[in-house]
Amino acid sequence: MRSVLKTDVVIIGGGISGISTAFWLIKRGIKNVVVVEKAYIGSGSTFKCATGIRASFTSEEHVVLMRESINLWKALSQELGFSYMRGGYVWLLSNEDQLKAFRELSRIHNSFGVPTRIISVEDVEKLVSKIDTRSILCALYDPLAGKADPFEALYSMAGFLRSAGVRILQQVEATRILQNGPQVVGVETTKGIIQGPIVVVAAGYETRGLVKTVDVDLPLKNVPHHAVITEAYKRAFDPLLVDAASGSYLVQTFHGGFIMGTEIEEREEAQPTPRVDFLYKVASVWIKYLPWLRNVNFLRYWVGYYVMSPDNHPIIGPLPEIDGLYVAAGFSGHGFMMGPIVGKILAEWIIDGKPSIPQAARLSYKRIEEGKLIHEKAVIG
Repeated sequence: MRSVLKTDVVIIGGGISGISTAFWLIKRGIKNVVVVEKAYIGSGSTFKCATGIRASFTSEEHVVLMRESINLWKALSQELGFSYMRGGYVWLLSNEDQLKAFRELSRIHNSFGVPTRIISVEDVEKLVSKIDTRSILCALYDPLAGKADPFEALYSMAGFLRSAGVRILQQVEATRILQNGPQVVGVETTKGIIQGPIVVVAAGYETRGLVKTVDVDLPLKNVPHHAVITEAYKRAFDPLLVDAASGSYLVQTFHGGFIMGTEIEEREEAQPTPRVDFLYKVASVWIKYLPWLRNVNFLRYWVGYYVMSPDNHPIIGPLPEIDGLYVAAGFSGHGFMMGPIVGKILAEWIIDGKPSIPQAARLSYKRIEEGKLIHEKAVIG
């Protein structure tokens, strides 16, 4: 006979979205929560992320939600004691067309309380030591942006949850969502049944397959993206750098290594596979700006998925026609930075029936059903 566990809320996925949702449910007074993770917490996209946190997006929804998420990142880092820094983002611009586009983006950011601004080459040199600026016209500076240590952040949240009595079940795979008519009633796992009237699916690239078990087909696509980290180096500069022309990024971690990524063409649903052409491209981009990097060794290389939605925005909130079923998926590479606000929004959907931020309500599955897509252009790496 298979074991049965009963709870109030079952969360599938032990990454930042799932753990943050459990965190905010506990803060709101929901005490009986179970998190199910098929491997170990953070083993999906969370521990493969580039650590960056920004509000410099192109849509109102992303700008507003990330402005709030940034405030939560600061508060959570102070409460839980993990590494977080507002070192900024510097978007390197090389021509007049980019300048025109980013000047308009800055106007949009400013209208929603995000103080980005166009800065000169001289300002770039002050922010980024020993940068070669010969190919730079100017830059967009996002001073609210920054970075957090994903390992410290997730483990500190998980520690808080365990102390509050939340059960985090690792090496337990959710295989099917259970329903009784229009009502969700739990989750079938490799270790037995978990009964509960509320199920949150925040399982990254496996979300689509799980919700198909209740006949909902989320339009999500898994696209491989690549990243590399160098050996540790002395502290060089604080901002995360973005080369607008190539969609490449570079950031120095708290431990000293430089994480780098760049855009290369990949097939949807392809197996994550290392590629030599990625290494050549990402190295050539950043050696152009930081010639001294040619003397730094690559330490580790990994490939993960960006779970892409049709409009590069996440799907957050209840799913139609199935009471008690919620989803957080399709972050298109931005799941880590959005983690705190996503957990808060989902807790509000579950407890209050709607999110406190109007822009968040626009990111529910309803927009997909109605064809009211909200396109985000600032997807990098």
